[in-house]
Amino acid sequence: MPKQTVAVIGASSDRSKFSNKAVRAYISQGWDVFPVNPKGGEIEGLKVYTSIEEVPVKIDRVTMYLPS
Repeated sequence: MPKQTVAVIGASSDRSKFSNKAVRAYISQGWDVFPVNPKGGEIEGLKVYTSIEEVPVKIDRVTMYLPS
């Protein structure tokens, strides 16, 4: 069975934020994780996509994190 994929929209490199905790939790459960943040860069060793349209694979799940 292929790995499931998840896009984490609003992912943060700040390990205290829930969006970063989500990235780490999905990784630990064996998902292929695609962080999305307009700033780009890298989070937890993963390339950050600046929009969901840039993600090069079919996404099975999307989670979204917004600032309060």
